[in-house]
Amino acid sequence: MNTRVRRLIVFTVAAAIIAIVVATVRFPVKPELGGLFGLVFWTGLTLIGGAMPVRLPQGTVVSVSSAPMLAAMVLGGPLAAGIVTAVGSTDSREIRGQVPWYGTLFNHASAVLSIVVGSFVYELVDTWAASADPAVEGILKFGGLIAASAVFYGLNWTLAVAAVTARTGARAVTVWAQDLSGVALSLISLAPLAWLMSQIFLLPNGVGWWATFLFLVPLFTTRLAYHRFVETRELFEQTIEALAKAVDARDRYTRNHSTRVSHIAEAMARVMRVPEHQIEKIKWAGLLHDVGKIGIRDSILLKPGPLDREERMLMNQHPTIGAEIVAPARQLSEEAPLIRWHHEWINGSGYPDGKEALDIPLGARILTIADAYEAMTSSRPYRKTPLSHEQAVGELEKYAGIQFDLEIVPILVGLDREILDRPPEREDELPTMLHRRDPRDEGDAGDTGIAAATGTPVNEPGPREGPRTTPRTRPALASDDVP
Repeated sequence: MNTRVRRLIVFTVAAAIIAIVVATVRFPVKPELGGLFGLVFWTGLTLIGGAMPVRLPQGTVVSVSSAPMLAAMVLGGPLAAGIVTAVGSTDSREIRGQVPWYGTLFNHASAVLSIVVGSFVYELVDTWAASADPAVEGILKFGGLIAASAVFYGLNWTLAVAAVTARTGARAVTVWAQDLSGVALSLISLAPLAWLMSQIFLLPNGVGWWATFLFLVPLFTTRLAYHRFVETRELFEQTIEALAKAVDARDRYTRNHSTRVSHIAEAMARVMRVPEHQIEKIKWAGLLHDVGKIGIRDSILLKPGPLDREERMLMNQHPTIGAEIVAPARQLSEEAPLIRWHHEWINGSGYPDGKEALDIPLGARILTIADAYEAMTSSRPYRKTPLSHEQAVGELEKYAGIQFDLEIVPILVGLDREILDRPPEREDELPTMLHRRDPRDEGDAGDTGIAAATGTPVNEPGPREGPRTTPRTRPALASDDVP
């Protein structure tokens, strides 16, 4: 437990204790709750609602237990809501010992603090509504519940995000964007449901308490929606990663290339404080930036020597092919331009469209640099020894303002080496098709000289050609990760 986590727990627990003390002194339990029976009843419903929590991608956990908590707040006041929440917020992970004691303490304290503070807001509105015209009293009380639930959710989510960021070091905006933004609306919609539950509970002749159980059905469907949201997102991410690996797996030399480009580009975008939704687009585009190589035949893609003019023209079509592959997918429509233009140059001499400077989207300019660095610092059949970090950085700086964005190159240079350094390859992680020896490793696969030391081989003569041709007069593409 690091210092930030410890401080957050101490603050939250202390604030929750103060809130409970104030609630006990100022707001006794209301008779509408039904005494001990009501406390047990609403605690039981809260336990049922929280029995199957859903863990979101960044680590926050959501459940539908907030509906009975808010209903208990309406009926019994702050103290009742605090008691129901303190006991009812227990979930199965805590019982099974999957959450450390300090995590359990924080979870309960944050929930109690949030519901009690929200209850204070409701009591203020309820007191005001009692003196209003009877025709609008109910509307005012309902409005008070909405205001109280906003305070409850706002405080609870703030504490949850703070806990995740303190524990993992992730940015708060990232946790919010990837976890809570997708479920926030459905969580807020539980507030009107809580109001209905509280009103049904007050029905006479013993009808209220058992009729309230019927609300478990919409609570269950809401919980199912949370689960489907997480499943759909995971399926989307896994499909993209599988597609990227399928492209990389065609050649052991480019294995994990797309994953690393995505990782480096995402780190660069975070340093640049790019908006979170754009960072996600850059991340996905990084994984899929070479998906167009599916349309390039093996004789070109896996050629051990340099490509001739016709082969190079065909190879240069892969960004266009990749953009066309992903464009029909509505979820990936914003990634398509980044994939299409990740080989464009700042000076306009790139491909496929010859875009230049700020006409190239920011995400594509970031990917160009990440792609180039990763290609230069990894082995290729035409260059068995990768460039060192210093050499690769030198090439990026050399072509800054020509091929690369002059202002973005320093961002990569300043990244932590843990992000940039390539982890060691493991043979057991290779696809079966790549376990056999690569024939390009046997003998001399042509001249492995590097044009401008950027990772592209000097043109090599064919078997019937005359003297060796000279290198290109145009600077070689540092981001060409194939011969």
